[in-house]
Amino acid sequence: MKGMNKNKIRLMAALWVALAGTLLAQPLPGTGPKRSRIKPWLKNALGELAALKTTNDVKVVSKRITLSYIDPVRATQLLALHGYTIGKTEEAVDPAKLPVVISLPGTAFHETIPNPEEKFPQTETDPMNELIVFHDENEPAQLSRLLDLLKRDVDKPAKQIIIEAMILEISSTALEEMGVKWSRSGNLSGSGFTDKTSTLTFGTLKYPNADEAINLVTSGVFHGLNAQVKALVRDGKAEVLSRPSVLALNNRMAFINVAKEIPVANTTYEPGNNYQRTSFEMKKAGISLAVRPRASADGGEVSMQINAMVTAQVPNEDVEVKQGADVMARSPTISVREVKTTARVANNTPFIIGGLIARDKQSSVDKVPLLGDLPLLGGLFRSKQEKAVKREVIIVLTPTVLPENQATGKHIPKDEDLFDSFGNNLFRDAYRIRAEDTFDLNYLTQNRQLQRMKALASRIVAGNVQLREEYPYNHFVDNAVPGEEILCYRQIYEVLKRQDMQEQLASTKIIFFEPDKNIEAGHRVRFLEEYLKTNAPKVLTEKGGTKAVAISFTMQRFSDSAKTIFNEPVPELKLVDCADEANWARQLWALNQPTTEGQGKFTVLLRHQKDVQRLKYAVLMKKTVELNTVKQALSLSNFTRGRLLLMPRVKEADIELVDGDVARAFFFSEMYYQALQVETEKDLAAFRKVIEDKNHLQQMLNPDPRR
Repeated sequence: MKGMNKNKIRLMAALWVALAGTLLAQPLPGTGPKRSRIKPWLKNALGELAALKTTNDVKVVSKRITLSYIDPVRATQLLALHGYTIGKTEEAVDPAKLPVVISLPGTAFHETIPNPEEKFPQTETDPMNELIVFHDENEPAQLSRLLDLLKRDVDKPAKQIIIEAMILEISSTALEEMGVKWSRSGNLSGSGFTDKTSTLTFGTLKYPNADEAINLVTSGVFHGLNAQVKALVRDGKAEVLSRPSVLALNNRMAFINVAKEIPVANTTYEPGNNYQRTSFEMKKAGISLAVRPRASADGGEVSMQINAMVTAQVPNEDVEVKQGADVMARSPTISVREVKTTARVANNTPFIIGGLIARDKQSSVDKVPLLGDLPLLGGLFRSKQEKAVKREVIIVLTPTVLPENQATGKHIPKDEDLFDSFGNNLFRDAYRIRAEDTFDLNYLTQNRQLQRMKALASRIVAGNVQLREEYPYNHFVDNAVPGEEILCYRQIYEVLKRQDMQEQLASTKIIFFEPDKNIEAGHRVRFLEEYLKTNAPKVLTEKGGTKAVAISFTMQRFSDSAKTIFNEPVPELKLVDCADEANWARQLWALNQPTTEGQGKFTVLLRHQKDVQRLKYAVLMKKTVELNTVKQALSLSNFTRGRLLLMPRVKEADIELVDGDVARAFFFSEMYYQALQVETEKDLAAFRKVIEDKNHLQQMLNPDPRR
């Protein structure tokens, strides 16, 4: 109810009730098992209709499958090796050969920008990279096993490799001060060295001063010897030209170009060597680096195809275009240094390319002012000096294979406020999740019993993919963890609290619904602060009193009764005895237990001013979940370090409603550990029960031969 003026509250309240109480509302986390969203008579009618269709006849249906990583043609080739029938788009599907997999042809109209001289292409918005699978609807295992095979063995992502490059240009003076020191890092089995060679040194190394800027260490070189390369970075001697890095897929080309455009003159002459005109073309000068990395199967080594080029304008070697004594144009001389090679290095090990040397001649003129410009005699008052400068470019590449499913790594920047985005006028605020925002859940995710139940759930779902979205299977398959939405609510609360977001929301802007006693139907809007001032004024103080206000909501959105549509958003309000914090915690827990009919019940319990602040955080938590969607915000696999979390912004005119979703956030953020324990035990019990009721184990031991 954003931006709502007070004179519109009643109209918007009625609209909210109509929408929130609809019978087609989707289930939300924490409301228990999925329940029917249609009336019993309609459910029975649909059941009878489904029973009439239960037959041994083959019912051919199709499903389009979007591939995540692999090309559709290559996917069908792999599926053919597994024994699946691959169909053709120009032939009808044979029901006797189900399931049949067909690679959907792509579209030719997906180029972003056409050539100017060509006709603008047709707009095509159909999904790409898809398969279509024809299967028997009466045999769900046909589709389920195919989807499981695609996910497990066929549609697999490529490894990711981050390539860090450092490009140095070192002058001749610095080259003289460079050296290499080789020291043994340990016993070299079979090398002939003994323990007495632990300080063995090859060559010499002149160490730079304390202002040394670069220290590169490579390991695994020359049978266990460590090479320590010390490079000088000083004014006029060495310079770091660039330190780019790029994240690439395994065996895919990565290209880095850091360059500037230099105008190069092209001069034409008329017969007789007479100047005609000069035109310019732009040429790039800088650094270009193309690398194709290929990681070994275990990720221990990386093979790289490398094409590195460094181009630069040579000083004091411009070509002058003259007409008589007049200089018409200057054309710079560009030096090109390039290397192409293939190398194999250990993972996370620097690889050095050197020897890209250029020799430049530099000339300088020193003269006495005025006297040095005199004709004939000026030569007595000026001097000219020429010297050759040798410059070498050294390129250091470090490939790092990123582990699968790693939340943090070299590809994730440090936790800094610079990556946050607040105060925008046109875009939503965003907060980058940090390490301190996520909980250490190894005690839960590495629990052996939970791991076994997740593995069992995956096997069951592989036989019937329709179970993936049903409770309790959906709390165990893939990356799901029982009770994870409770932990995510608490993590969101910590983020909001760290940002002190509750300051944005004034307590005078919070409302709730109460029954309209004047007409004995419907409800009316009540401002929370006004209600507290009248009925429990001590709640608005820091110390509080001996009474607390309980605002309780019974979650009835999954009920079959139409009367409940208007009941859920209207809370039950009462004053309860609450002398201290310990009693407040016991009351909060007791008031958030399900009803005797099994309906979810959530309560906001307000005893003092800090509880009102907790309520404001709960309102903001609900808004955060809505902004980021339930799937993203309330999933531990998505609430990870480095991701951006959209943050709510409250305007001065906004009116915020306390409802059952806010009460749920209030409870989960305060008693998350206890609620997590109860939710986990409930999910485990429900999973054990469904396994026994549906005889899943027996079905896996004696599968249907038709499947």
